[in-house]
Amino acid sequence: MKKFLKNSHRLPFLSVVVPAYNEVENFKRGVLGQIGKFLRKLQFSSEVILINDGSTDGTEKLLANFVKVNPVFRLVNKEHGGKLKAIEAGVAKAAGEVILFTDFDQSTPISEFNKLLPHLKKGADLVIGSRMSKGSKRINDPFFRYFRSKVLNFIIKIFLFGGISDTQCGFKAGKAKVFKILFEDLKVTRMTKPKGGFMGPFDIELLYLAKKLNYKIVEVPVTWQYFPSRRLSIISEPTKFLFDIARIRLFNTLGNYNSRSRPDVTSGRAPLI
Repeated sequence: MKKFLKNSHRLPFLSVVVPAYNEVENFKRGVLGQIGKFLRKLQFSSEVILINDGSTDGTEKLLANFVKVNPVFRLVNKEHGGKLKAIEAGVAKAAGEVILFTDFDQSTPISEFNKLLPHLKKGADLVIGSRMSKGSKRINDPFFRYFRSKVLNFIIKIFLFGGISDTQCGFKAGKAKVFKILFEDLKVTRMTKPKGGFMGPFDIELLYLAKKLNYKIVEVPVTWQYFPSRRLSIISEPTKFLFDIARIRLFNTLGNYNSRSRPDVTSGRAPLI
């Protein structure tokens, strides 16, 4: 444990990146307080980077007031660019050795990080939460959403890659160095124009690149609760996902992802941070 946390006395070990777009309702549920309470119990230092993605409902003011009295939290305001741009901004600001992405609504509570941490300590490059693996728990999940997720993951398995049962869970952790490399190489998702809360399949492209670079990915079952959102269309969103999945496949066929080789390869995996 001491070896794994060797730099925790100088910089935060864990950077938590939380994208925010029109989150007033979720803020009022006290989700940020829950995150802070969990982090205070950890044996290592941490930081939380809140990325306000051009919210228009008063979220910016609420977050600004919150960070004034919660020094572990930092706020970054940016023009609306979608979830990829928000998380990418958080990755750029992150000082920790490990980065965790978690959704603002805390559909997967941050306490589930305790399930991911042991795999990071054992050398995994990426550890991703799964709502579809055996042992996971889905709360109040509408049948249509569950069915759609199953179909989407089947399509991904056919056209892109297998071995991952849930690519879209917004709860992912990994070595900061690995995330910075992967985000730099995203291509298709950068072409997706943001509209409302639609983010494009950046998770899919991220994992696709991680597999191409032979990073060690571990999928861990987590608890996930459905919170309704009016920001996304249940009809147009899947159509856009399918279009971008096709573009990822096309980009690979054209060799657009072969511009660089994986750095820091040692015995088939990146060295421990």
